[in-house]
Amino acid sequence: MTLQEKQIYESNLLAFKLACIINVFEILSTIVYRADRVGVLNTTAMLVLQFIVLALFIFSYIKFSHDEKGKYLIMGCMIANYLVVILGIVHVPYLWAFGPGLLILVLLYKDPKLTIITACSVVAINLLFAVLYLSLAADPSERKNMVFTDVVYALLLALMAVFYVRLSNRQNAETIDEIQEAARQQKEDAEVIKSIGIQIGEKLEEANEAMESLSLKVTSSADASEEISQSVTLTAEAIQTQTEMNANITESLEDIAHQSTEMRSNADEVTDNIKDGNTLVKELTTKAQEASVINQETAEMTTNLQKSAGTVKDIVAAILSISGQTNLLALNASIEAARAGEAGKGFAVVADEIRELSEHTKQSAEQIASTIDDLLDKVNTASKNMERSVESANEQGEIIARTGEKFEVILEKVSDLTTRASKISDNVDACVTANTAVMDAISNLSATSEEVAASSQSAIEISEDCKKDMAATKDILNKILEISRSGNK
Repeated sequence: MTLQEKQIYESNLLAFKLACIINVFEILSTIVYRADRVGVLNTTAMLVLQFIVLALFIFSYIKFSHDEKGKYLIMGCMIANYLVVILGIVHVPYLWAFGPGLLILVLLYKDPKLTIITACSVVAINLLFAVLYLSLAADPSERKNMVFTDVVYALLLALMAVFYVRLSNRQNAETIDEIQEAARQQKEDAEVIKSIGIQIGEKLEEANEAMESLSLKVTSSADASEEISQSVTLTAEAIQTQTEMNANITESLEDIAHQSTEMRSNADEVTDNIKDGNTLVKELTTKAQEASVINQETAEMTTNLQKSAGTVKDIVAAILSISGQTNLLALNASIEAARAGEAGKGFAVVADEIRELSEHTKQSAEQIASTIDDLLDKVNTASKNMERSVESANEQGEIIARTGEKFEVILEKVSDLTTRASKISDNVDACVTANTAVMDAISNLSATSEEVAASSQSAIEISEDCKKDMAATKDILNKILEISRSGNK
């Protein structure tokens, strides 16, 4: 069955179903409005004619359901049945509504000729109904306006049906033209596609060759990836060993840094102590100088004391000499008093007292002389000790001065040592930082190496998958080539 035959059959089938419904309602109208019937035909004649038309209608559908004639016969039977209803039921004006049903039914075919015939028939039957109504109705003036209005409506619906079908056919023609143009364009496109297909076939052959070459390269790439994976694994192991060594170096550097920090702290403390010692040496030098001056003054005073003791000794000698002379005088006086007798007793007593005083003075002078001698001995000893003390103080001052100079040199050396220790500490800190950075870099490198190893393994797996996919692609390309070649033939 062609598409046109299929469409004709579908239109006839739908028209048959709707027409059956309309025929049933028309027969029911004949039966319902049989009382007080006004018309050209009676009920029996109407029913006979309607069943004859219905039988002809069914026969036409069965016989010509797949033919163009079927629509003309179906619509002819419907117009005949509508005419029978209008001729037999003049006293019911609103049965003109079956006419619009026919106009709607004829739109299924979209046939301008059949639509015009049906529209003219419906209008003519409605005009005939108006004439019969005015002629046969008992009181035509009662519904005269309604009948004329029904005729006008029928005419308007008939015109709308005709205009719609003509518009629809024109649009269908335009659509068909457009479809034909599209078909022509599609034919041209098909030629272009065929040409492109030939070119694609040629390119597919080239792609097939390139795929074979790519397969070889992927195989080589897989082998290279395997070697890279092994190398990266060895590199990762070496990096792990280096990481452990760097960890030990880091611990040593951290210990050195700690020791350097402690040494710098100790150097700072030593520097402070040396500065304090240098200050004390300077103060001690000052005190030694003061002590030297005091000892020098004391030595001078001792010398003066020796001179004074010598003078006192001379005085004591003079006193002893006077005491001796006094004693001698007292003796002479005693002798003279003895010579004088009674007259000299008083003088003898004085002479004895003077002699005793002289003896006492002599004893005191001798004690003073002895004390002065002892004092002179001690003063001489003290003088000698003072001289040695002065010399020792001077020597001590020189030693203190040299010690101060040594402290200055030590201070400079310790300051330099402190500076160097600070630099060493800073360098060790920098080494620790750098080594930490190196360890981080090595850790990152190790992680990267592991990732590269994993990526290499993945690349190997991907290469294997690519080889499988390329084999499948090659089979697909071969099939496409076969299809392309068979299509070009």
